[in-house]
Amino acid sequence: MSDYKLIIQIAVTYIGAIIGAGFASGQEILQFFSLQQWGYLGIITCGILFASLGYFILAISLKFNLTTYDQLFHWFGNKKLGKLGDVIILFFLFSSFIIMLSGSGEVFFHYFQLNKNIGILVTIMIIILAIKSGIEGIMKLNVILVPGLILIIMIIFGCNIKSHLSFTINEYKTNTLVANNWFLHAINYVIYNFFLALPVLTALPTKIKQKKLLKLGSLLTGVILTILGLVINILLIQNFNLIENSQIPMLEILSYKSMELYLLYAIILWLAMITTATSSFYGLVKRVDNELDTSLNQLLVIFMVVGFLLARFHFASLVTIIYPLLGKIGGVVCFCLLISYIKRKIVI
Repeated sequence: MSDYKLIIQIAVTYIGAIIGAGFASGQEILQFFSLQQWGYLGIITCGILFASLGYFILAISLKFNLTTYDQLFHWFGNKKLGKLGDVIILFFLFSSFIIMLSGSGEVFFHYFQLNKNIGILVTIMIIILAIKSGIEGIMKLNVILVPGLILIIMIIFGCNIKSHLSFTINEYKTNTLVANNWFLHAINYVIYNFFLALPVLTALPTKIKQKKLLKLGSLLTGVILTILGLVINILLIQNFNLIENSQIPMLEILSYKSMELYLLYAIILWLAMITTATSSFYGLVKRVDNELDTSLNQLLVIFMVVGFLLARFHFASLVTIIYPLLGKIGGVVCFCLLISYIKRKIVI
């Protein structure tokens, strides 16, 4: 396979792990950046951090032959820190998996007029097919889904952007809706999304071992996420009067513009949930499989049954409760890992 294709595989696999329902729906961009006077700078900062942190983990995993996130945490610190990080990541991954399954069911119910359980079951079937092929299956799935997701977002942007662009929301609204601290918002956003990508980031160097390609793949990830974030942010600001109280801002905008694009974006939202759920579930199964004397098929059945039952809870409620908690816990863990890394004085 050519270097060009490998770089794209790295980027779409990384992007697929973090571009879930919150990003694609516009809700994360709206809450973290659109309501900030310096929101655009926050988005650019996130792109830089995703590129830098992604390469950092890829390079460490390659250099020290780390293949799972629990090995990564134990490499970073002592046994206590390693176990703490391990447990927290398991919680991150399981929570993300449940939230994405629940969101898939909501999309089927609200936008495709089908039973929520059907949406959950169809999503589960796709995830199982990808997981049984390991990291290669996830890479192939993302090569199909992520470029399509990116293309359609750009098409929607081109079809809906106004001739006279507005790049900021009324200053009164930014001050009353959310505290103006763009840098902390950017850090918090990166932390809880980046943790979800750790399983695939540690697994990628087992298939792609050229350091240069890993670096370029991380850089491409940062560039694409920055562009998509800026594009979605502009769309949200242009149509802020339509989406001020919306749960899924992008779909709310399209409901006033084009029913065809509305339905198309509902599909895109579902695909984004699949990519994140697959990456999260891969890390979860890979980690538990290392500890238990159980076959992969048995683990898949157990987790999928539990996932199906828990995913029937309301999507918005799960997001509201779990995501802020993940960001705060992840921040503490990241700080501890950074201190541990500085003490080791490792050059990558």
